Amino acid sequence: MHISRIARFAHLRAARSGRRLLYLSLVWASMILPATGTSAATGETPAETPGLIFEENFDDEGYRDRFTGATHPENRALVDKAAVGEQALRFLVREGGHYGGSLIFGFADAGLPEPEHLYIRYHLRFGADWEPGRGGKLPGPAGTYDRAGWGGRIPDGTDGWSARGGYRACPQHEGRTQLFFYTYHADLSGDWGENLGWDIDHRGCLPREQWHQIDMYVRMNTPGERDGVLRAWVNGDSAFERTDLRFRNVADLKIEQFWMNLYHGGSWTAPRDMHVYWDGIVLSSEPLLERAGRPE
Repeated sequence: MHISRIARFAHLRAARSGRRLLYLSLVWASMILPATGTSAATGETPAETPGLIFEENFDDEGYRDRFTGATHPENRALVDKAAVGEQALRFLVREGGHYGGSLIFGFADAGLPEPEHLYIRYHLRFGADWEPGRGGKLPGPAGTYDRAGWGGRIPDGTDGWSARGGYRACPQHEGRTQLFFYTYHADLSGDWGENLGWDIDHRGCLPREQWHQIDMYVRMNTPGERDGVLRAWVNGDSAFERTDLRFRNVADLKIEQFWMNLYHGGSWTAPRDMHVYWDGIVLSSEPLLERAGRPE
């Protein structure tokens, strides 16, 4: 790992955003150097925020420069409905359309090594105008490498994978939205990704107009083995677990990016203008629920 590469990226990002750096490169540097000093992301020592890689609370327009990729800026706006900090990010899906858009944090693009496991947290709020209908896609980890693992591009274990979130109407609770992992893995039998429902005690069925803390964990499988892991928690409570997934057959497929995605469809489109709110994104190499006082 080249510390100078991280330092160059940190300098460039800090200069563009004009505020505190939210990429904590000390996480990776700690593989070589002892953890000392303060985190630029939180003002805490690394011991108080173990494993922190990236944090975004959408408190200023500089968030666009702190991600490494983005689409559909016309559908994004900062608003005062915050779960963490002062503002949140609102995505719009327009009537008759599919796209809310995407924000991407690519590890290699940020000058960081692609990890083998990752803890993810984000806060989610479906607006009063939200209608899940037949469903769509939400944020999650991915390693598509622009080759396979999304959009009907079925992976073979050597070319890509993904485990975005997904949503659909909750069958048990009218008006709520059911979450799941929309997963492209090496054992798919159909033409599209597999829906892995967050079904433990129906915790994945979320009401509108409330903030929900979403936690995810992904661990890549041993190449060729069915020991890959996906877990999910909603508001601190376990909602899903699988420990027998095969994402890859080769070691160079890793976690390429966090894909913060909102897409309505399939082929169906939004029945009206609809809004989703995001806040408090954290990527970490260490468990986040333990940091919140909830043992994992």
